[in-house]
Amino acid sequence: MKLGNLPTLQAVIRRGNFAAAARELALTPSAVSQQMRQLEDYFGSPLFDRSGRSVKPTSFALEVVATVDGALAQLDALRDRNRPEVSGRLRLGVINSVLLSTLPAILRTTSQRYPNLRVTLEPENTSEKLLEALKAGDIDAAVVVRPRTGISRKLVCEAVFEEPFILAYPTQTAQPHEVEAIVRALPWIRYNGSLEGGRLATAFVRSIAPDLHPQYEVMTAHGVLGIVAEGLGFSVIPAPQKPVLDLCDVKLISLGERMPKREIVLARRSADVDRRRIDALHQCVKEVYASI
Repeated sequence: MKLGNLPTLQAVIRRGNFAAAARELALTPSAVSQQMRQLEDYFGSPLFDRSGRSVKPTSFALEVVATVDGALAQLDALRDRNRPEVSGRLRLGVINSVLLSTLPAILRTTSQRYPNLRVTLEPENTSEKLLEALKAGDIDAAVVVRPRTGISRKLVCEAVFEEPFILAYPTQTAQPHEVEAIVRALPWIRYNGSLEGGRLATAFVRSIAPDLHPQYEVMTAHGVLGIVAEGLGFSVIPAPQKPVLDLCDVKLISLGERMPKREIVLARRSADVDRRRIDALHQCVKEVYASI
């Protein structure tokens, strides 16, 4: 039996199917399927029920994964410790605002400094889902917003940046350029109320106009700015980075100390605090944010 087949089994069960596991591991679905057949031959027992349209792990497969999870993590840590350079694969998740701003610089810095470290990206892009994926072992690290409600003891968050909020409004508005006047006079374009930043922004707007209802609710800060630029209303959002602002003709008012900043953190599992790959990524993330 090849030891490398066991992480593939972990990925299949974690992701729910062969195709998703193949994408995570940069393999073909047929290669994943072949590895699973090899494991079944080794154990002499089926790992998946293939009778339906989708494959389902058998109870034996779940027992195998439960048995090897801790051992594989320890072996991976030993391998990291004895390597002269930082190398291998690191599964990273980032929130949407990071994806649209600092992620390219983070990936460039990481690839230049650690050419043998292969970073793969998780498609989920909200803090809540990424923290759940991290806790479940689906990813190795995540750049997210620190939740105000606390975090699982299984995870550790390391601060990298404090992001202030701004009020964005159309350049053509005739209202006085004051926060209260704009909030009370223009339609409200609400930033995604399901996100931590959106909840903070909503609380601020309603502290000025308690009965105000949003004209539109938009899922991304980038999308919000596009609608504001069309003259359709104002919004309160985390301060975007310059590449995003350059695409939208809007006016901005910094809210400074008027509302809490949101804290961007790199999150990892508590058991992984000494992992060199995550430490290397953390240093690159901090360097990029320090240059802003």
